[in-house]
Amino acid sequence: MSKGTPSMGKCHKKVHIRCRRCGSLSFNFKRKVCVSCGFGKTRKMRSYKWMEKADY
Repeated sequence: MSKGTPSMGKCHKKVHIRCRRCGSLSFNFKRKVCVSCGFGKTRKMRSYKWMEKADY
């Protein structure tokens, strides 16, 4: 049981890959959900009112 270099080899796996729907690098490969657009979780595009610029 070593805690050095062999253990570090397991840490360098990509978790986020490019999304098929929005194209951003925010699709979680383990959860199968895109953080940016919501692909894999919902059919609608993920958007909130706080994301929009306020008009004053």
